[in-house]
Amino acid sequence: MRCSCRVCGTYMVQDEKGLLSRCICPQCFATCSACMGTIGEPMSIEDLKVIALLREAEGDGADPVDEDPDWA
Repeated sequence: MRCSCRVCGTYMVQDEKGLLSRCICPQCFATCSACMGTIGEPMSIEDLKVIALLREAEGDGADPVDEDPDWA
């Protein structure tokens, strides 16, 4: 999807960077990510911990997230 800037109306340019994708206005440099949706809802921290632990148990080399203080 391509949109016009909410601030000045100029045609926005996409800046594709995975989950950090957004559009940037080349005129006023305003940014927007309203149209950069995904199929599902964001996962909770608990769901991500379970996935990491399951991957570790399966032996794919994933580190458990319980040791990361930012996840507590």
